[in-house]
Amino acid sequence: MTLTTLVEDRADPDNPAVRAIPGFALHAALEKNSVLYDFGDSGALIPNADAMKIDLADVDTAVLSHGHHHHSGGLAEFLECNTRATILHGRGAFMPRWRIAEGPARNVGASLDLSGDIVPRLQAVDSLDNRGGFIILPAAPGFQGRPADNTFLLTGRRGSRIPDDFTDELTLLLPSDSGLVVVTGCAHRGILNIIDQITAYFAGQPVAALIGGFHLLDERESPDNLKQLAEKLAAALPRARIIAGHCTETKALDLFGSTFGERFSTLFAGKRLSF
Repeated sequence: MTLTTLVEDRADPDNPAVRAIPGFALHAALEKNSVLYDFGDSGALIPNADAMKIDLADVDTAVLSHGHHHHSGGLAEFLECNTRATILHGRGAFMPRWRIAEGPARNVGASLDLSGDIVPRLQAVDSLDNRGGFIILPAAPGFQGRPADNTFLLTGRRGSRIPDDFTDELTLLLPSDSGLVVVTGCAHRGILNIIDQITAYFAGQPVAALIGGFHLLDERESPDNLKQLAEKLAAALPRARIIAGHCTETKALDLFGSTFGERFSTLFAGKRLSF
């Protein structure tokens, strides 16, 4: 399989044709079909796919990791160029979402007109969904730590906002000859909880790679928390490649680099991976 990062916070200095913006979108070319995981924010998905010579009209299934605009903003553009793909999402993905860290509550939810021809293409997922070439996991349970920045993220309509528990979060699993390739959007439910969930569902199957955003922000996570997370992740994934980006900031990236050595790398817009 070939994975291509179509939207990412970081740019590839060797490929200026692929634009970097905050957000995430990844295209997976599989043996029998293709999957798009997330859509990035608006304005980058289509031109970046064109620059990487990926025809999004051929995508069979698209998956929304969760209903934040950095992951859903390009959905309307995708629907214009692709007239057939089913859009898988978690229940509640299109509820209002808010961020309260920088002054008044700021809308960070998905902006999509849920009417007309779009509705039949949307399909909610709330349990493990094995589609043959790929698997969708629902929001991970568990009691291990979640990102500290979750404290500043709310859901609900004005006047009835509550802390967001991200029950809509979906994780993409891609079976490969070397093991499971795990793709996360932001891992708001906690990356360690997601790994525990995979271990419970797929006992004995190795994880070949962990790819995506882990929502570890420099100004929120303490050095001790990051150190413990890296140590637990290394113990749980003794052979996996760790390829982190999007909402994984410098302190966490540096620590993962020193913890995982050659098994670690960062994502950038236009990065291609083969498994």
